[in-house]
Formats: sequence, structure tokens, C-alpha cells
Amino acid sequence: MKAIVVKETGAIEDFVESEVDKPKVNADDVLIEVHALSINPVDSAIRKGQMPFKLKSPMILGTDISGVVSEVGENVSNFSKGDEVFISYKLNRGGGLAEFVSIPEKYVIKKPEKVSFEDASALGIAALTAYQLVNKESFQVKEGETVFVQGGSGGVGTYTVQFAKQKGAHVIATTSRNKELLESLGADQVVNYKEEDVPTAYKNKADMLIDTAGQGTETLPAVVEGGRALTPAAPISDDKAAERNITIDRVIYEINTDQLKKFADQIERGELKAVIDEVYPFTQDGVQKAYKLSVSGHAAGKIVIKAK
Repeated sequence: MKAIVVKETGAIEDFVESEVDKPKVNADDVLIEVHALSINPVDSAIRKGQMPFKLKSPMILGTDISGVVSEVGENVSNFSKGDEVFISYKLNRGGGLAEFVSIPEKYVIKKPEKVSFEDASALGIAALTAYQLVNKESFQVKEGETVFVQGGSGGVGTYTVQFAKQKGAHVIATTSRNKELLESLGADQVVNYKEEDVPTAYKNKADMLIDTAGQGTETLPAVVEGGRALTPAAPISDDKAAERNITIDRVIYEINTDQLKKFADQIERGELKAVIDEVYPFTQDGVQKAYKLSVSGHAAGKIVIKAK
């Protein structure tokens, strides 16, 4: 089958089209014909060998996938050939940048009919991370609170803004050029961080900071004394937080199929939007362009590869 592969520590230009073996279907597996997948910043960290695990080289990246069931293992009871599905699978397995991927049944979710393959693939890591930030135990966003979202127009940020608004928060979000997008997602205030000195202009404005851009330490002044701050990115300084009694933590997302199903149902009902910046073809050139946009840090929302 066709796959787009890259060697570990390879440059983006090293992504190449290759013929690889079609994955085996074990008894508990579902073989999915890939129709769309979204890419994530962590993909580049895997490619560069910066994660505590390694994929077999040459690597087939991609874990947020949607497609159609092609075959099922003998123990599979909830899926049949032809079912439209989506998944977010383990980072240390990858496999999405290929015509077919074989996934254990417990990770597979039926895609609502009115949700596109592209939108379903754009959930995964970004939506899970955002939801788990907004709902983390002892940090949960509460109705009426002010939440400052650093990096509001990125993949995680666009979902964070929406989930915080669902909780009834007043949301302030930063961006450099996507004001109208963030307003359309419900942000109450949009800050152009290139034009304003955020730590000074927004000092003590927020009950909680959710930093999706790795700049949490610099933005801590926006949080009131005794407030809260979370990030899935670079850790926030313990010392800086302690100076003003701000409770901090770093969130590493967990795969949760119940949450993913909930998100897809919300998209179908129009209660949640999957923001997609660009959709690229499943070609060597398309994949290279997608990852170049990803590492630029300028994507508004998610980046999707359309295979079918």
C-alpha cells in the first residue's frame, strides 16, 4: 500500500512516498481505509527523535484519523465493513499517513453521518487536550470566571476558547492575526500580542491562564493572585507562580473515546466547530507543505491531509 514516510531526525523535505506492507488485522483489530487525518506539532518532535519513544524508521506518522472500515478481526463485534469511523491512537504507534491503518476496536468510534471526514480527523489530540485543560480536576473553569487563553487561534487554542465558553467563562484570547476567527468562536476579548504588552496591559485580569503556546511564565502577570494556570506546552515557572500564590500544572492529554464521541456529536449539532486552516492532498508534496505550515506556528486551527 501507499504511505508517506520519513526517517527519524529527517527534515520535512525527506518525506517520501513509499510502498509498504498493508497492516495485519489481529483478532481485536479494525482495518480502516484512511480518508483524512490531521497532523499535530508532536509529530515533528517524534520525527526529530525528541520523544521518549521511537517509531520504527522509516516512520509512518499520524494518529488522528478518519475513514471507512475495510475489514474486522474475528473478535470485533461493534463494527462492520463500510462503517464510517474516526480515531485518536497512541503516539508511539503512528500509522496514519498510509492508505490503511489497523487499530484495536476499543479506540475506534463511529463517525456521525453529518460530520465530515475532515472535521472528524481534526478532533483527536487538539480537542482532547483543550477539553482536559478546561475540565482538569481542581482547575475546572467555572461559570463567570475570566479565562486567558494564550495562543487562541492554534489547534488546541480554538477548542479551548469554545470549551471555556461552554462552561460560561469570559474568555480573553491572544492571536497575531485571527481576531475575527476567535470572535466567531465566542472569545469576548481578542488580544493582538504583537501590538500589546500583554503582561502589563492585562495584569490581574484573569482567574485562570490556559497557555497553549509555551509562554505561560511570561503571561503569569495576567492571572490574579491566588489564581490558576495550566499548560500542555513548556512548563510554567514554579518560582514565578509561587511569588503570587498561583497554582500551576502541566497537562498531558489522555485518549478518551467517550470525550471524542461527545465532541463529534457536538459538531453534528452545531455546538462545536472544528477549525481547519488548510486541507492538503495525500501526496509527498502535500505532506511536506502540511508540515511546513505546522512548524511555522502560523496555522489557524488544524491542518488536515485528505486521502480520499
